[in-house]
Amino acid sequence: MGMSLRALVALLLLPSALAARPANVIFVLLDNVGQEWFGCYGGEAGVTPSIDKLAASGVRVEQCYTAPVCGPSRIVALTGRYPHSTGFRLHHDAALYSGGGLDPEREIVFARPFQKAGFVTGLAGKWQVNHLYDEPDALTRHGFDEHLVWPGSLDRDKLTPAQTAAFWDAVRRESVPDTVAFLKFMESRYWDPVFLRQGKRERHEGRFGPDVAQEFAFDFLRRHQDKPFLLYLPMVLTHGNAYPHPVTSTPLNRDENRPHGDMFADMLRYADQQVGALVEELERLGLRENTFLIVASDNGTERSLSTRRQGRTVQGGLYQLNEAGGSVALLANCPARIPGGRVLPLADFTDLYPTFCELAGVPLDPRHKPDGRSFARFLTDAGAPPHRDWILNEYHETRVVRDTRYKLYNDGRFFDANADPEETRDLAGATQADIVAARRKLEAVLAGLPADNPPPFLLRSQSGFKIRTEARAAAGGR
Repeated sequence: MGMSLRALVALLLLPSALAARPANVIFVLLDNVGQEWFGCYGGEAGVTPSIDKLAASGVRVEQCYTAPVCGPSRIVALTGRYPHSTGFRLHHDAALYSGGGLDPEREIVFARPFQKAGFVTGLAGKWQVNHLYDEPDALTRHGFDEHLVWPGSLDRDKLTPAQTAAFWDAVRRESVPDTVAFLKFMESRYWDPVFLRQGKRERHEGRFGPDVAQEFAFDFLRRHQDKPFLLYLPMVLTHGNAYPHPVTSTPLNRDENRPHGDMFADMLRYADQQVGALVEELERLGLRENTFLIVASDNGTERSLSTRRQGRTVQGGLYQLNEAGGSVALLANCPARIPGGRVLPLADFTDLYPTFCELAGVPLDPRHKPDGRSFARFLTDAGAPPHRDWILNEYHETRVVRDTRYKLYNDGRFFDANADPEETRDLAGATQADIVAARRKLEAVLAGLPADNPPPFLLRSQSGFKIRTEARAAAGGR
């Protein structure tokens, strides 16, 4: 395919153009898919050629930790702060169960410093961390100028008043079976999807949700191509249609009666095609050379799904702090600014916020200090050293820290994460000098971390309901 005249002119004028305006940032976040499905991480499914190409010509992060379920993982990325700092140590599905959301008075998400610095800020896809019917101005207060988001609530058009009352009673009782029974009534994110556009509810009959979000994103790029922008694209792909159904059909094949593994492969294949189309649109608009494109996944795959990676079968790790659940895909690409073909050994999601800001020359808000460390210099300078030698992950009361080889849990379990990613051989009692030294180093990291901050409110999710129900049962029902 030949280069368009506009793109050629932009390339010829690149040095002066790059000096004249800040770089743009686009952050693409895929939902519920682990490293094992990506070819650039050794996955054998063969469904991510566009993402693999970006990894090969950019920087891929070998091990990237984030919370192993979408709610807390997204809050880590948005705020640059660990769960022990924000208090979101459990999954909280604000969009579905209400009860509180990510508070703009308490946390400053990465859109706000970009907006303050004069960037146009956009959002298209899944938000989840606020109930947008309870808090209709939440996205504006979080710093997004424009948005099109899947609300993620129960569909008001499909429930009677009595059913709605029964649902909220089940939430109050924290009944797992009674709340799960209502999840089939969630607003669709896929076929005939529901979106909020600048707060106005829309239903797109006959459409596929990812296509609607992609159209919004491309329109945003076209209208703001002459301004610096931040665009956050948290895809609904590849999350299941509705818990506990882990897959949906796509325009590639509408048959709903296929093996789940085949359907999930199609979902990721479709997401990858959308990433490829995004790259093509950036090239067509002459924006490719001045736009940092970061692509990541938010947590491990649904546990009922598996695939082959580097000659072994990997089971999905959603909700687990093992490598399949908590070490996700992350890559960055910008042809004119990122020397490609390199690997960054370690990063975690707290690093994204300060990295985005440094790449675009955006000052951090003095009221908000991310826990993470920027790896912008590593991205743009081929000679720069890695920015950290350990990464941290957390869920509920469990913390785990790892270096490039070993990982240590706060309950003392210790593993060679590279040789034993399934964590079958606990090395806590090992006496070899090098293993002992590695363990002591990671013990010092855990010991130096602050205590958990309390949650901002009661965190509502299937995970939270189960944990508290089990605790009540263990306490004799009190």
